Amino acid sequence: MSGSGAFLDVTGTYELTSSEGYEKYLESIGVDEANQTAMASAQQTVKIAQEGDHYTLTTTTPAKTHIDRFTLGQEYVATYDDGRQDNGICRRDGDRVIQQLNVGGFKTTVFYLFSDQGFDLMLKGVSTDAKRTYRRLA
Repeated sequence: MSGSGAFLDVTGTYELTSSEGYEKYLESIGVDEANQTAMASAQQTVKIAQEGDHYTLTTTTPAKTHIDRFTLGQEYVATYDDGRQDNGICRRDGDRVIQQLNVGGFKTTVFYLFSDQGFDLMLKGVSTDAKRTYRRLA
């Protein structure tokens, strides 16, 4: 299910420039402390490949690389760095991609808010929210 209206071309590479409340967010969805630290790494790039409604997000930190693939409007299963799997579905609304996830029994919503300069990642957790900002490199 695609949203309406024009949509930015989001294919590219992005670098994390700021993060607020992310470790608390990870804690709120049940990620253990050791994985919180690895997942919250300040050194992070995200490469996004988009072909129509199909997306591949490759997140790279000094410790590991995580790949997330989904098609808008289709339910999918993704695996978190701590080994848990989640069921999710994504949709587009203007220049936003909205992920609704069920991670180990915890429901969360993730908003990708795109602009020409990059994107903000807004995460709505069980008891806390977080924001991460990424700038476009290429």
